[in-house]
Amino acid sequence: MFESSQYSGFLLCYAPLALVILGFIAFAALTDSQARSKYLRRLDPRPEGERRDEPVALTAPLTAQTPAGMLVTISPAEEVAATRYPKPAAAKPDNLQLIEGIGPKIAQIMKDAGIDTFAALATKNASDLRTILDAAGISAITDPTTWPQQAALAARGEWEALEELQNKLKGGRA
Repeated sequence: MFESSQYSGFLLCYAPLALVILGFIAFAALTDSQARSKYLRRLDPRPEGERRDEPVALTAPLTAQTPAGMLVTISPAEEVAATRYPKPAAAKPDNLQLIEGIGPKIAQIMKDAGIDTFAALATKNASDLRTILDAAGISAITDPTTWPQQAALAARGEWEALEELQNKLKGGRA
């Protein structure tokens, strides 16, 4: 009956192979954590009494030798993160005097208020800018209504559109 089955050759050939492969996988899964623990213990230069199985935070780089004789250096997580993910450089300040109605004094006031790029100026509204100018005591001499619109054009690099808008303005006012 078994010999007459259409799957008899398949079962006789591949079933033992599948059992052997599953056996290797089970053996590897059971012994992996023990082997890793023993391997790391051999790398730990501390005496047996000072060794722990829980993770230890490194405060300085640690050099160890692998069983193959290769020297490896393990760095603290903060050091690795700092080299892998450096802090972004601060945005280069823009020349806010390119905005119609902003001169050197107002540009310095904006810089002191933390607005030193076209993008930062574009996010503000006229009332926010008026508050900054009021605090500096010069709100009566200028009108910041069009500054965010001009700054948005400058931030996008639309210089022709900015020039066209500024040609329609008189002293920064619409």
